[in-house]
Amino acid sequence: MNDDDADQIAGLLMQMGYSSTDIQEEADLAVLVTCSVRAKPEQKAKSKLGELRVIKESNPDMIIGVCGCMAQKEGEQLRRHRPYLDFVVGTANISRLPDLICDIERKRGFKSALDLPRAQSDALVVPVRAERHGESIKSFVPVMYGCDNFCSYCVVPFVRGKERSREVADILQEVNELARMGRKEITLLGQNVNSYGATLHDRIDFAGLLSAVNDVDGVERIRFTTSHPKDLSDGLIDAIAGLPKVCEHIHLAVQSGDDEILERMNR
Repeated sequence: MNDDDADQIAGLLMQMGYSSTDIQEEADLAVLVTCSVRAKPEQKAKSKLGELRVIKESNPDMIIGVCGCMAQKEGEQLRRHRPYLDFVVGTANISRLPDLICDIERKRGFKSALDLPRAQSDALVVPVRAERHGESIKSFVPVMYGCDNFCSYCVVPFVRGKERSREVADILQEVNELARMGRKEITLLGQNVNSYGATLHDRIDFAGLLSAVNDVDGVERIRFTTSHPKDLSDGLIDAIAGLPKVCEHIHLAVQSGDDEILERMNR
């Protein structure tokens, strides 16, 4: 999901006139897309913020921001010991970045956007993709956001919100656009793609979505991640076996064989 968030952010920034650089000392704007699934990625992100602070000391106009799960989890507390931080944007507010950055460019101070959606209709914005022909033949496409499973060890429901599925038409519009840009392999993303469609008015399951994406001209391979074992249906297995573009591969966590462990995991 973070790779897809980063791709969306890149698209928005390029629309604003920004271009990328591999030399962080030359950057006018640095955005960290963060993860909170494990402690180590958070530690690395905070260490990177320390590096950027040193650069900002010699370039006070540099804008530094944090997006993603760590931003959602810690919110404005991230700035408590980092007064050089210019914005914190949570997982459901990427589309607000251009307005926030424009405000910061006008010296309007620290900005944050941390609201989590509470309903199916909230925050299902069609992602903006950068026109980057030839860079890759692969793309991620989110088909749903959030999670309702609340496994005892997992922070995702708290930083990504309730489960919401995107409309099939919006997904197909995005896949067709990516195919036009030369992307041959599409990976469909969700915290639990197997439960896709449960929140939609027009009920369609994940097997049906795979069939629809399989019909898109220009797409040659379809992958998906991640899956919860309780929602792995016979229909999905049949779709994987029968649809020629769907790779015969399932990203599925290995389950404990111990009932006590499963109960403690809330699985």
